[in-house]
Amino acid sequence: MNRKSEHIDYEFLISSYQNGDEKALRLLIKKFHPMLVRTIYYYTNDQASVDDLAQEYWYAIIEKLAELKLKISFEAWALTIARRKAIDWIRAQQRARKQAEALKVEADSELQSSDEDNKDDLEKIRIGIQQLSPTQQIVLTMFYLENLSLSEISKVLGISKGTVKSRLFYAREELKNSINQKR
Repeated sequence: MNRKSEHIDYEFLISSYQNGDEKALRLLIKKFHPMLVRTIYYYTNDQASVDDLAQEYWYAIIEKLAELKLKISFEAWALTIARRKAIDWIRAQQRARKQAEALKVEADSELQSSDEDNKDDLEKIRIGIQQLSPTQQIVLTMFYLENLSLSEISKVLGISKGTVKSRLFYAREELKNSINQKR
């Protein structure tokens, strides 16, 4: 299938969906999803986040699809959304890394001002946090140090609230296990 016929297929599927054909939407997603995933990975270079991001991008695309009047190709329109959201995600990751570094610095300063027992406990926590994945470090920092709600974290990181809850739960469990192993 050449690019022109693919382009026509997308327009036909969009038109069919706008006229109430739900199967057209499923077919559009099936045909376009691989390209969307490749684009997301190209920008984020984070395979672990690709599926979550793709799902969120599809929500954004589908939300606008019902009243969409294409002035450009569907591919260009949808990939523009993906690029913009990927850039937002990258910026959120960079902010979160800076926050995690601030958390480490804060934990280090607290270690210096605490008594010996507290120093040991804080050191275990700091080491435990460093052993967590960056996404878990970010969620812990935002929730506990910045006092952001689950919804706020969801918006900042561009992930679903359920994903935030899941990451927070697993981060706590891993941190707890890490600290208990060191005792």
